[in-house]
Amino acid sequence: MSEPITAVLVRAAEFTASGRPRQAIDLLRPAVAAHPHHAEAWCRLAAAHLDAGEPDPALVAAKRALVLDGDQSWAQRLAALSLSELGRQAEAVVAARESVRRKPADWRCQVVLSEVLAVAPETRAEAVRVAKHATGLAPTEARAFQVLGDAALRARDWGTAEWAYRAALKLDPTDQDVRANLATAQQRRKAPRPGTAPPTPDALAAVQTSGWQALTRVAAVLVGGELLLLLSGMPSPSPLLGWFSALLVVVAAGLIGKTVLFAGKGNRRAVLHLPRHRPKLAFVLGLFAVSTLLLVGWTIAVAFGATTLQPVVIAWITALIGGGVVVLGGHHR
Repeated sequence: MSEPITAVLVRAAEFTASGRPRQAIDLLRPAVAAHPHHAEAWCRLAAAHLDAGEPDPALVAAKRALVLDGDQSWAQRLAALSLSELGRQAEAVVAARESVRRKPADWRCQVVLSEVLAVAPETRAEAVRVAKHATGLAPTEARAFQVLGDAALRARDWGTAEWAYRAALKLDPTDQDVRANLATAQQRRKAPRPGTAPPTPDALAAVQTSGWQALTRVAAVLVGGELLLLLSGMPSPSPLLGWFSALLVVVAAGLIGKTVLFAGKGNRRAVLHLPRHRPKLAFVLGLFAVSTLLLVGWTIAVAFGATTLQPVVIAWITALIGGGVVVLGGHHR
């Protein structure tokens, strides 16, 4: 009696593998009727129903296999896939985890768990980890790498998706679905992320106009204030000058900060593109920032008893250069 059912199962597997699940179902239905306690026959029937896009009868067949002596991990995998197709994701994850618990070294169990985890956004990162584990268990199976690519694509991990799809194509160059998904991953990887697109001409113009106005005020504060510090501090600065220096730092830092934050989110993003689109303005802003930082260092040193004016001299020269750029035509570009 085992020989006829074995032959039926072999033929059903051939039908399913060749894309003819309906013929496999027609062959298996009488077989399970005649052998209702044959777990593999029920699993084959569940797999055929899944391939035919019929999750309801697939789940019924998988549940029948679960109560029989047989490969319980296979039945759990089929149940998980059926439940996922029916939109019962929580139950699908439970069934998939149970299949992994029963056979943790079976890459197919890991693949199914990854597939059902990838459906929900909150478990997609875990789906990628599980699929990576599956590729480690089965480095010669294209399906494991395809599932890793699918999970990474859903998790928006374009680099991992591209790598996984390339690996899958090396193992099975004929899979057109993988090839199409690889193209999608490559396009997504090259596309600019939200908020990183180049600034608009209007935003750059606003940065240029308001920026030079703010930097003009910064130039006046730093050049005038640091010159006053030099004159007042000769030959040896007093601790009282440290308070004036600290006030100068606060005013200058506030003006520089206003240069960055003056016109809203869109223009703040444009400021980040200044070195490329408005290099002169970015150069002046950098000089004033260096001058202010030198002043900060000197203020701290004076608080600890330092008597040198050399940092102030360097800060003043740096601010003077920046101020010269502003005065000599910065507004025109």
